[in-house]
Amino acid sequence: MAWVARYRNGLNFTERGFGVRAAWVAPIGDHAISQLQPGEIDWETVFVKRASRWFHTGGIFAALSETTPLVRGEADGGGQGSGAIVSYDLNYRESLWKRHRRPGSAREVNRELASLCGCE
Repeated sequence: MAWVARYRNGLNFTERGFGVRAAWVAPIGDHAISQLQPGEIDWETVFVKRASRWFHTGGIFAALSETTPLVRGEADGGGQGSGAIVSYDLNYRESLWKRHRRPGSAREVNRELASLCGCE
């Protein structure tokens, strides 16, 4: 995993706004998790061997890269097959979706992922 050194840790920092200055949130588009590829997580271990009962992600995770929605889709199959609760937050960050090759894909991706967990 040599790519990890090029990307930041998945921490989120927010500065409080003051007066007319709005709050500022540090950009999160270059987190190491954005480089995750389908097939890199053993979902059977997560859901069956480790007996995870709840799996939650959302629109921010899906927006991190072109591959994160694919990883999320993989997780849905493993979670539902084990009886775990699978949930999805439709959170939308325009700044993250602008980085995609298809910036208008947010609605399409969120609809697909929400339907996989029965959150339509």
